[in-house]
Amino acid sequence: MNTITILLFIITLALYTRVWVPWGERPSGNLVRREQLSLFGRLRMHGPAVAALFVVSLVALVVGWIGPLAMLVEIGLLVLLVALPMRYTVTSRGIRAGWTPFRRWTEFGGVARRPGGVRLQGVAGARPQMVWLSGGRDDDEFVLLLRQLVRGSYQGRLGPDAEESRLETRHAASGAGPIGIAGAGG
Repeated sequence: MNTITILLFIITLALYTRVWVPWGERPSGNLVRREQLSLFGRLRMHGPAVAALFVVSLVALVVGWIGPLAMLVEIGLLVLLVALPMRYTVTSRGIRAGWTPFRRWTEFGGVARRPGGVRLQGVAGARPQMVWLSGGRDDDEFVLLLRQLVRGSYQGRLGPDAEESRLETRHAASGAGPIGIAGAGG
């Protein structure tokens, strides 16, 4: 094995940290939802990097820097990366992507829709996190849920833990009228 083959394998294995990291905090809080990422969503997530590594490997094979066996191993690693099942675990306290470390909602200041997914914007030096979407009908509902959880973390409500008390407060503040608009109640 030459240096280029080893370098390609290291870069490919580094992509696996987007799905699996052996250290980090486990999810805490009440489970809100588990969102499975479809094959299309995983292609959105890994596609550009996998395509770039495939092209670089192909060029290295044509030039003679790597052998055909190394190319087959590289292709196998890239296919395995895309084939690995991926899901988001959403709890009342935060989110976990695949088997990566758990991130708390208070680390995020907003939710912005991006092509292929949603970006949870980091606050106070926290890094942002991209949440990839499957492209299905439930995507809008999932984005709304993420917005509610991020917004709720800054208002002292952590997801479904406080959902019942929030509804009770809303009904009590709405007055006697059937419509909860200020001045419209009896």
